[in-house]
Amino acid sequence: MKVLIAVDESQGAQEVIDAVEARTWPENSQFRIINVVEPVAYFGSEIITPAAAEQVVAAERECLELRKKHVEQLVQSLQNAIQSSVVSGDVLSGEIRQTIIEESNIWDADLIFLGTHQRAGISKLFLGSVSESIAKRSNCSIDIVKNHRKN
Repeated sequence: MKVLIAVDESQGAQEVIDAVEARTWPENSQFRIINVVEPVAYFGSEIITPAAAEQVVAAERECLELRKKHVEQLVQSLQNAIQSSVVSGDVLSGEIRQTIIEESNIWDADLIFLGTHQRAGISKLFLGSVSESIAKRSNCSIDIVKNHRKN
């Protein structure tokens, strides 16, 4: 079985990993943990100074490195818990919903695990629901883990 695990940098990511660890999996199952970074849109780039642009690029680099370390920690945690399986991880770039769907198709995932922030009202209207969108568009089964921790 191939299980794609989509996480962000919230504490809820550990809840998703805990939910995966709590299950019994077929021998030789494969797990792939991904974190998707949306590129920063540069509107009005003609008014951004070179120094400001350098700071934005440096901040993006730092964010990417932090996400890579976080994914590596989650990979190690899952590998320690499910030793008979292959666990890999990566940080990808793109629109979050589309990238998760594309990765699940490319990797031929049987199941996608992801968390939910349980947004409602205005925040859901503006930020949308990644888990809801993926559940509607995915070609495979989805397991959505509710976030019970305070971020």
